[in-house]
Amino acid sequence: MATTIVRPDPLLEESVRIQAFWNDHYQELLAEYPEKFVAVKEGSVVESNDHLAGLVDDLERSGLDVRTDVWIEFITARSASLLL
Repeated sequence: MATTIVRPDPLLEESVRIQAFWNDHYQELLAEYPEKFVAVKEGSVVESNDHLAGLVDDLERSGLDVRTDVWIEFITARSASLLL
């Protein structure tokens, strides 16, 4: 009987890596960027803004694609639930 090797989906591996970054750095980001949207590229903050639309505009002016070039998170000490 042949053995099947199951490899994790690259998108799943990337999402685990992204979540680990936010978990590891959230408190330091919270101290510096409370209640702001933060964009990170290659482990460094590249932009922050009070408003998501403003952050997207700033990133686009910098030549960054918000869909592929950066990770974005809203940094807050408050817990929130989203109904989608």
